[in-house]
Amino acid sequence: MNTASDMTTARDARLDREVREIMRPGVISIPADASIRQAYGALAAHDVHAVLVVERKSGAPRGWVTAGGLLHWALRDSHNRTAAQAICEPIHTVSPSAPVREAAELLLEPGVSHVLVAHRGDSVPEGVVSETDVVRLVSRR
Repeated sequence: MNTASDMTTARDARLDREVREIMRPGVISIPADASIRQAYGALAAHDVHAVLVVERKSGAPRGWVTAGGLLHWALRDSHNRTAAQAICEPIHTVSPSAPVREAAELLLEPGVSHVLVAHRGDSVPEGVVSETDVVRLVSRR
């Protein structure tokens, strides 16, 4: 018979797994000077909740544009606005070998729903972890 403490221990052990086990490989990105309309299109075309905004020349990450953040722009005249102006989440990075617990702690910060997975902040991203990925892990039996 499983007790509540046995279930909590199993759930906690899952959070000790490596981020690479639950991350979504690859990152959908758009250049900072892309239009907000292009940001809408990227979210819809890839069926994701956020896209990474990067510098066109260097590829350096600037921030996340989320579906929720774009709702704000849908209600305004945004024809001449750029993806960089629509950034609504900062970049937080975690190593692929870090425990999921570390990513979960970042995701608990206000205004954070996506964490970039990379070896260093300046390296090419390997993937992304969202709140949903952590919840999916914890919900498994």
